[in-house]
Amino acid sequence: MRTRRPRAWALLAGVLCAVLLSGCAAAAASVRTPAPGDTVVVTIGDSIMAGYGLDDGEDWPTQLSSRTGVSVDNLACSGAGFVTVGSCGSSFAGLIPQAVKDAPTIVIVQGSDNDVGQSDADIEAATEKTVDTLHRALPKAQLIGLSTLWDPDEDEPQEITETSAAVKRAVTAVHGTYVDIGQPLREDPPTLLQDDHEHPTVAGQHKLLVVIRKELARAGHPL
Repeated sequence: MRTRRPRAWALLAGVLCAVLLSGCAAAAASVRTPAPGDTVVVTIGDSIMAGYGLDDGEDWPTQLSSRTGVSVDNLACSGAGFVTVGSCGSSFAGLIPQAVKDAPTIVIVQGSDNDVGQSDADIEAATEKTVDTLHRALPKAQLIGLSTLWDPDEDEPQEITETSAAVKRAVTAVHGTYVDIGQPLREDPPTLLQDDHEHPTVAGQHKLLVVIRKELARAGHPL
């Protein structure tokens, strides 16, 4: 079992967010009011989804919005997982209030390698509780779960298998859709990953976007 290196950047971001708490709270207070029939997507995930190390707008959820015109609010929190607290000061469960304010028609949530080191039981319980809370808070939204990404040059530990399985069980239990996107960043790591060998480059984020859109369409949810 591999214990991932501490993420110093996540701790620093958490300190900065605490210092700027009033600004963070003001941003969280914004409420989206979509027009009837509009598609509004909220994405919940970790630093890979957040576009860590890249400029604003280069993460795959924002690329999805710019390429399709669909409204997307990327709530991804670096360092967070279903169990693990990230730079936003919470696990994924803490992102639910903002997700509700966005009034989404689709919520995409992805497992995280930040939960490596947690027990299977804790991952299962936290994932089930978070997804169930999302469903209860947003009963009309379509919930879509994505499988967990992992470093391309290492075998997947048990926790990665468990996070994906837990997402699948939790999402399908509330009549959502689970989508296994595989490990698309393994195909060309020197091009698709930054120097830390974990976070995608702009090309890597684009690769994720292409694969995720393809698999969503195959599952009956084209975006």
